[in-house]
Amino acid sequence: MNPFELTILIYKRLRKYRIIVITGSLICMLALILFAKQRPITYTSRASIFPLTGSSDNNATSSTLSALLGVESTKSFSDDASINIIELAQSRTTREEVAAIRDSSNGNKTIAELLVEDINNHRGWFEEKVKILPNQNALITWAGETLKDGLNATVNKNNMLVLTYTGRSPELVRKISYGFINKISLFYIQLKQEKARIDFQFATSKVDSLRKVMGSKDNQLISIDQKTLFTNTSKLQYRVPTENLLADKEMIRQQYATAVANQQNAAYKLQKATPVIKVLDKPDPPYDVEDKSAILYGLIGLIAGFILISLFFVGGLITKYALEEIKRSLFGASNTQNSSELKGTPATIS
Repeated sequence: MNPFELTILIYKRLRKYRIIVITGSLICMLALILFAKQRPITYTSRASIFPLTGSSDNNATSSTLSALLGVESTKSFSDDASINIIELAQSRTTREEVAAIRDSSNGNKTIAELLVEDINNHRGWFEEKVKILPNQNALITWAGETLKDGLNATVNKNNMLVLTYTGRSPELVRKISYGFINKISLFYIQLKQEKARIDFQFATSKVDSLRKVMGSKDNQLISIDQKTLFTNTSKLQYRVPTENLLADKEMIRQQYATAVANQQNAAYKLQKATPVIKVLDKPDPPYDVEDKSAILYGLIGLIAGFILISLFFVGGLITKYALEEIKRSLFGASNTQNSSELKGTPATIS
């Protein structure tokens, strides 16, 4: 059997089952069209973030973002505590805080409520409508899980945090992206302020305590001075207590000076807790748009369906032809019994 005879056999076989082939191709085309329409248009924002951390906050040999990530041996973001910034961005607490943000430009609605409206306004053909939950806490929890599906946080080769979010409308994508950035920045600010606040409160209580002790020592010295009026104070029974009180007062005065210095240092740290997150690439338009074309998917389904169903009916003929060619190449032209039988086939097929 030569290629011409194979072509005739394939043509006649497809002609015989043309209704099935055409119907199957149309079904595949319709299936891919429905798949394309089921997926709404999505927009993906991208933001590059790095920390504004001074040298006094980190070891000079460690990178600032590594300190944010908590992967260095010092494990220090601000000499006090650290947390993995990727885990922070993807944590349930951060997602729910973003979902609870209220937008004054949209009737003071929360991001969770805007997310429900956005999904309902940009649904796929067979996608069910989302109902607003009557309980605000349940709505925030649902929105936090929904935000998890569109959020992605990674660290690139330049040790910068890359935060991406995918949503159905560019306006809401922008608000959610900035919401995550603000919450991450606020967390680290509060982290630094909390430790500085604790240090300031401890130093203040220490100063007050030492001031009271100094006052009591002064009262004791005044009391001794009043009792020893017109008395020879050079005697040991009078001089030793006075000297001891003066020595205690000098030691307490030194402790008091140190405590005041610590109090001022803690107050300075508390005041200088400024934003530690800086956005290099802002999550503003234009965004990466993903839109599945129904025409393109339908054309792909039509061609793929036609090829697959046609192969189902003519696969046997192609296999026989391939085997014959293999035998001919291996054993030569003398082994042509199967070929002769196949040559008579076109003449007997109606």
